[in-house]
Amino acid sequence: MKKEDAPEWQNDYANVRMDVYVMLAALLREAPSKRLLEILTDMQWEDSIPDKLERAFAKLREAGRDYRLEAIVDEYNRLFVGLGSGEIVPYASWYKEKKIQSMPLASLRADLMKLGIVRQTNWHESEDHAGALCEIMAIMSQTPNVVPRAAQTKFFEQHIASWMTGLFKDIQSAKSAGFYRTVGLFGQRLLETEKEFLQCDEKGQKFITEGELQNGDQLFERPANIH
Repeated sequence: MKKEDAPEWQNDYANVRMDVYVMLAALLREAPSKRLLEILTDMQWEDSIPDKLERAFAKLREAGRDYRLEAIVDEYNRLFVGLGSGEIVPYASWYKEKKIQSMPLASLRADLMKLGIVRQTNWHESEDHAGALCEIMAIMSQTPNVVPRAAQTKFFEQHIASWMTGLFKDIQSAKSAGFYRTVGLFGQRLLETEKEFLQCDEKGQKFITEGELQNGDQLFERPANIH
């Protein structure tokens, strides 16, 4: 990806945003493994990222060292597992309509078809799960053949920013949250940073991408899973 006339933080953030989304997706879609926590606590980037995101990530990394794996797995299960039994239901349909697999999911699936992004057979949650959506954003932000900026912005605003801020605030205030309180903060700061990043073109600062997504072509695979 080439960048022209963009602030330095946006150049650096463009280089790490896929990794950031992959990590957040891994933490949201299932209880973390020992290997994932090892990756988290050792994770560093050569490129600098905005201070607010860096501070949130530092707290997340510290929590990954402080909490025992068994406690984090138990916390995840109490927060998210079991419709109606977990404290939080991390689906767009639920946050928007208090229903499961409703119109927000249908709209999301239609947009994914246009982008040529397909659901993998080993993923058992619906596509509007928060972890799935973060993984989709990771797919769209990888290079080469990156999804055009306008398409990324539209997808982010319609399917992520429209509800996920509320999710991350709920995670931070949940009774069962300890380690995941830092995940919620990290997610909130990521959304704030991503919004600023995607608004770059509106301020006359252009990022030029090499390659172009053709609607209907399955040009993207899911990024390598972190286990």
